[in-house]
Amino acid sequence: MSTNVVNLDALIPRDDFAVDDGPQRSTSVDRISIAHLDAHYFASDLRKPDFQRETVQWTPAKVVDLIRSFLDADLIPAVILWRAGRSIFVIDGAHRLSALLAWIKDDYGDRKTSLDFCGGYISDDQRRVAERTRDLVQKSVGTYAQYQAYKNNRNAAPADIQQRLSNLADNSIIAQWVPTTDTKSAENSFFKINQSATPIDPTERRILRARDSASAIASRAITHAGAGHSYWRKFDASKTVAIEALGKETYAALYDPPIGETPLKTLDVPIAGRGYNALPFVFDLVNLANDVKVQDTTAKKDIRDQLPPDPDGDATLSYLKAVKRRVQRLTGDHAMSLGVHPVVYFYTRSGMFQPTALLATSQLLEWMVARHKLVDFIKIRRSFEAFLIEHKEAMSLILHKFGSGERSLPWLTLYYQTVVCGLWEGKGGDRIQSDFSADGDFAFLTLPRPTGTRPGSTKSKQAFSTGTKTATFIATALASGTRCYLCGAHVHRNSIQFDHAVDLKTGGTSDMRNARVAHPYCNSVKDHLTDLNLAVETGAVVAASET
Repeated sequence: MSTNVVNLDALIPRDDFAVDDGPQRSTSVDRISIAHLDAHYFASDLRKPDFQRETVQWTPAKVVDLIRSFLDADLIPAVILWRAGRSIFVIDGAHRLSALLAWIKDDYGDRKTSLDFCGGYISDDQRRVAERTRDLVQKSVGTYAQYQAYKNNRNAAPADIQQRLSNLADNSIIAQWVPTTDTKSAENSFFKINQSATPIDPTERRILRARDSASAIASRAITHAGAGHSYWRKFDASKTVAIEALGKETYAALYDPPIGETPLKTLDVPIAGRGYNALPFVFDLVNLANDVKVQDTTAKKDIRDQLPPDPDGDATLSYLKAVKRRVQRLTGDHAMSLGVHPVVYFYTRSGMFQPTALLATSQLLEWMVARHKLVDFIKIRRSFEAFLIEHKEAMSLILHKFGSGERSLPWLTLYYQTVVCGLWEGKGGDRIQSDFSADGDFAFLTLPRPTGTRPGSTKSKQAFSTGTKTATFIATALASGTRCYLCGAHVHRNSIQFDHAVDLKTGGTSDMRNARVAHPYCNSVKDHLTDLNLAVETGAVVAASET
């Protein structure tokens, strides 16, 4: 999902669709003016149903266009509302109303309302988009505070603002009210209406329809780091606390440190790419970790998954714990962590995160765990990673051949397993690649090699692309990157442990000369690695099989 969209999700809170929280405080108006949205009595009664899509579909330009249209008295489509007691539920038009509320509050996903909604944490991507939107608003139409300042002194305002001040006072959005009092009928109206102008993202539509399932609730908890609207609030307090803690912990493991601007100039990247708008990937991860058989999120057709509701939170907690175990196998300083380096395993040569690569690597590790082969993997891990780096394009070629998501996951997993088995059999990288070329299923893996521009190409006179810059940095940084002294493979910053090369019990010291960097899992099983053919020379690890 796009990272160039504005997070307006906090501006209108969610609630149970059938909630009746007392007598109505505001009338069912036919037109919503800026005064209504700036008035506590009306705006505070606005709600989104808890099955409403997240209000994160509009780009900065679209937000500004809506504000400009309101100020210029252009036609804005009517919003559709439904009342339940005091609450006014927005059936259609949440983005339109939220854009105006964001303008009033100067909150495009990074100020008080959004901060409170997100539990005080705003991702760097969300903050960047918010600032971009605020700058565009300032340049294009001006801030709401500026209009308020000129409200009682119009003559001091520039000519364009004077006209817009009049429009601001007189303009309104038509409100249409769903007449039914039946909750199910109103919900059906919502899904029918919201497939028109801006259709709901297919993955989110699946999650909305199965919103009470463990898959959906666990995915929301992880994606929002245990904050935002608490879809799990119906469970008892102890389970709610546990769900939020697991969501926050798993989010941090997947998305810390946050990825910066491109081209990449550091290897300190998150294992799962950008965490902003990552719901489809997390949904796939949750289902994979819990062996839930649903079609992956890359499917284009409308899918109605058979995901049963979780009545008490036990299934959601179980799902989150299973995801945590999967992620701990990949990253972190837990003893079971292989500490795989994301740039080696999950990113393309040009620095793009590939979700299927993370899922396939997780499957590979679980395959080896089931066969008690992790120690054997450590013995060939450096060679395995060298093969992945040398043949980076294979990942993209497999995805292109079989399709993204579930369609390519078993093939990419098989590719990894085949490489590992070849190394266990003593084959070198060239022999393994030759075997792929002779394999009917993988014969397409005749990999292109980056060779620069063609002779005489005019592109040689152009500036380097972002991808080329990133690829150059990654190649250079990996060549001199930090490695585990036990297995010789790359170490990611989230999985660094320090070990005594000579144990204290056998006379080792605690000064720097005896300190080594290690993967957590390598460190935990080093007593079983006596036959690992590595030599430690002045702090550098050399794999004898590569010399």
